[in-house]
Amino acid sequence: MRDLSKRLPIRGRGYSLASKSCGPLACNTYAVVCESTKDAAVIDPSFSTPHEFQALAKFLEDRDANLKHVLLTHGHPDHVFGISELMRAWPQPSLFLHPLEESNYNEARQVGLDFGLRFPGDDDEALPTPTHSLIDGDVLKIGESIELSVVHTPGHAPGHVAFVDRRRLAMDPRRKEDSGSTGSVLISGDLLFHGSVGRTDFHNSSMDDLYASIRRLYELFDDDSIVLSGHTTPTFLKKERFANPFVDLALRRPLDWYEEARERHAWNDDGIND
Repeated sequence: MRDLSKRLPIRGRGYSLASKSCGPLACNTYAVVCESTKDAAVIDPSFSTPHEFQALAKFLEDRDANLKHVLLTHGHPDHVFGISELMRAWPQPSLFLHPLEESNYNEARQVGLDFGLRFPGDDDEALPTPTHSLIDGDVLKIGESIELSVVHTPGHAPGHVAFVDRRRLAMDPRRKEDSGSTGSVLISGDLLFHGSVGRTDFHNSSMDDLYASIRRLYELFDDDSIVLSGHTTPTFLKKERFANPFVDLALRRPLDWYEEARERHAWNDDGIND
């Protein structure tokens, strides 16, 4: 896996974070490990080959990691392709999914066939049952140093979420080149990509909700926040503000439209900003 902690300005947060682009749809799997307790989480296990699985396993084993949680940004097949193999190798972790993603998750095997993704095992075999629901505004604590806020970001999928380390770090003026980013770290799934956004041509997708969710990111988090998406390479909110046409369209919409979306989805922005 690619150790993002060494390649991006996210140092000084007390955890290691790595990613690997997996499968024919180049979906990013993320792994995060608390440096002090070794507790870990895997986000969107999308690996489809033994080589991809071994890369994840080696990253965890090299850090003596104790896999505690599996977190899903949403239930589309490319993001859950490796979940059965992962849960067989580590049978103890909790499995988190937003309630509105139950349909997408349960249909992932069949939908995957439409994209040429044949899941391991029998086509009728059910995927592992989620053990915990993801609720907007919740904070998931993993070890001593990882606190991920759950941010509901529908559009690409109705129960789509982002996982955000929203802590701000003080910049050390004496060693700027070694300091971590002062902004948040957003694991954004298929909401926002480098130069693009998640598709909204699925039966339960919504472009209007996607625009509102993008607007929400910019309302909640600083421009220097890092975006780690479900596909493509890392980027920053500031870069997408000026280079991504979908972000421009979302931010140009009137404020009352965004407030209506907040009310409709019962988003608790104050809780996330606490």
